[in-house]
Amino acid sequence: MEKIEKTLKYTKLFNLYGELLSKSQKRVFEDYFLADLSISEISENLGISRAAVEDSIKKSTKKLDYLESILHGLSKEEKIREKCLILQKSAANRKQIDTINKILEELDNGI
Repeated sequence: MEKIEKTLKYTKLFNLYGELLSKSQKRVFEDYFLADLSISEISENLGISRAAVEDSIKKSTKKLDYLESILHGLSKEEKIREKCLILQKSAANRKQIDTINKILEELDNGI
């Protein structure tokens, strides 16, 4: 998986399940995936070893994958988005289009 695809996937999962990570896991995750800091930069900033940073990233992504495998939040969100886009194409009036756009906007904002 390319870095961009991996970052996008885990950012979406983090938006859904990030509160279930430990405080330190969230900090390392945010620095690595959201702030795009290197492992060395995170290590230096937090005063921990590179191995600890790598371990935290690995545990965080594994936990996010696990949560998605049992809760299916991201896959459900993607199905809702697909159905909204189909409805949008066949909407009969402006009110329907506005309602569909509002749903899509809420999905983008993490509802």
